[in-house]
Amino acid sequence: MNGVALLRVDRVAGSGGHPRHLHPALDLKVVEAALVQAGISVALVDAWRLGGNPATWVERVLAVRPRVVVVKAETWCLPESLACGIRLRQAGITTVAVGQQVAHARRSPVAGWRDAYDLDLEGEPEEALLGLLPSLLASNPAAAIGSMCGQVHVAKPDTLPVPAFTREEMEAFAFPFPLRGKPLRRWAYVLSARGCPHACRHCSVVVRKSAGERLRCRDPRRVADEVAAHLDAGAEAIAFEDDTLLVDKRHFLALCGELVRRGLVLPWIANARPDELDEDRVAAAAAAGATLLKLGIETGSPRLIEAMGKCRHGEAWRIQTEAGLARLRIRGVGALGLFLVGLPTQTAEEVAETRRWAQGLDLDYVQVQIFRAYPDIAWWPDMPAANRDGEAAYHYGPVATTMAAMPAAALPRLQRRFYRGFYLRPEFALSHLRHCWRHYCDPRGLLPGLRRLAYLAGSGAAGLRVGEGVPGVV
Repeated sequence: MNGVALLRVDRVAGSGGHPRHLHPALDLKVVEAALVQAGISVALVDAWRLGGNPATWVERVLAVRPRVVVVKAETWCLPESLACGIRLRQAGITTVAVGQQVAHARRSPVAGWRDAYDLDLEGEPEEALLGLLPSLLASNPAAAIGSMCGQVHVAKPDTLPVPAFTREEMEAFAFPFPLRGKPLRRWAYVLSARGCPHACRHCSVVVRKSAGERLRCRDPRRVADEVAAHLDAGAEAIAFEDDTLLVDKRHFLALCGELVRRGLVLPWIANARPDELDEDRVAAAAAAGATLLKLGIETGSPRLIEAMGKCRHGEAWRIQTEAGLARLRIRGVGALGLFLVGLPTQTAEEVAETRRWAQGLDLDYVQVQIFRAYPDIAWWPDMPAANRDGEAAYHYGPVATTMAAMPAAALPRLQRRFYRGFYLRPEFALSHLRHCWRHYCDPRGLLPGLRRLAYLAGSGAAGLRVGEGVPGVV
C-alpha cells in the first residue's frame, strides 16, 4: 500500500467487567475520510473492535504495508501502545502518536516513548495530520521534523470531511443500555462543536472527545447535513460527541431548529451539564429528538463541587440539577447521572450523601467512576508525587493511591454500594420497565440487557480488571 495506517490501541484485559460502550475514534475517522478523498491509500485498524493484543494488531497493520502509522491510545493502554510503536519502527515505518497518551508522556515521562514514536501530536490531530502526512509519506521525518510538536487544535471544523460509517460499524458502536422507546441498533457519531470553556480541575482528555477551552462551533446547517448523510446510510440514532452539547445556547437552539425544520428528528444522546438545562434548551432538545442526556453531576457535596471548579456555588449546583431533571422529566427526555468517588479530600460520608441524593433524582441510569489523577488534569501539578497515578491507570480499574479522606481500598466498595443503592430499588425497576420494556421483548436485547443491569446492580463489580470499562463515555 505504501500509504497510511491508522491504529487505535486497546487494553489487553481478561473477560468480564463494566459494560463497555464501544465508540468510534472520530479523529481517526475524519483523517480516514480526508485521505480517501485525496486518493491516498489508508487502512483503519481499530483494536477496540478487533480484540487481541499488540502482536495481532501490528500484524494487521503490516499486512497493508503502510509507510506511516498513526497510533491513538490513552494512559490505560500505554504498554500496548509502546509495544506497537516499537515494533512498527523496527519494521522501518514512521510512527506518529496521537490521543491522550501524548498529554501523559509530556507531563509524566514514559520509558521507551522515543523508541516507539518519531513524532507526537497533542490535542486535536486532524488538521495537523492532514498537513503533515504528505511530507511524511515523501521524506524521512526523523531528519525533517523535531521529536515534539506543540499542542494542536482544529481551527476550522467545517472544512473537515464527514466521517463515514458502515452499517457494521454502526451496529458495533451502538449505545449499550436500553433507552426509552424502541431498540436502536445502528448508531452514528457527530461533533457539532469542539472545545469546552469550563475549567473543571478533574477533567482529562481520556473522557473528552475534543481538546482546548476555546469553543469552535460548526455551522448548524452542516451538522444537519451530516446527520442526514448518516440517516441515509442506515443510522437509526445519533450520538453527539461534543464535550457538552448545550454549552452555547444560541448554537444549540439553532442546531435543534435546523433538525426540526428539515425533518431530521431521530433519537439522539449527548453530554450536558445540569446548569445548562433551562426551559428553552430542554424544550428544544425534546422537540429535536433527544432521548438521553448524560449529565456530569459528579457529586452532591457543595464543597467538592466548588473545589473541582464545576460551579462557584455548590448549593446552586444541587438546585440546578434537581430543577433541570424536573424539566427533562416533563418533556420525556431521559437522563444518565455521572458521579465520582475518590475525589481529593472526599469523605465516605460525602459519598453516602451523594448516593442518597442520587436515589431521589429522576435518573434513568447512574455511572460511577473512581477518580484517577491523569497527568493532563488541572489538579496534577498540585498533587504529591505519591498520589499521582502511573502508567496504565484507569478510572474503572484497581486503585492503589488516593487523595480522598479514606483508604484506596474503600473506593471500589463505595462504588459498588452506590450502584446497588440505585439499581436495586423497586422505583428504578418500575421506571426502567415502563420506559424500556420493548428491549426485553427482543431476544437480541434480552440477555445482554439483563447482564448489564446485573453488573450495575453489583454482581460483577468485584471482578473488574484494568481497562475493562467504558472508555470515555458510558
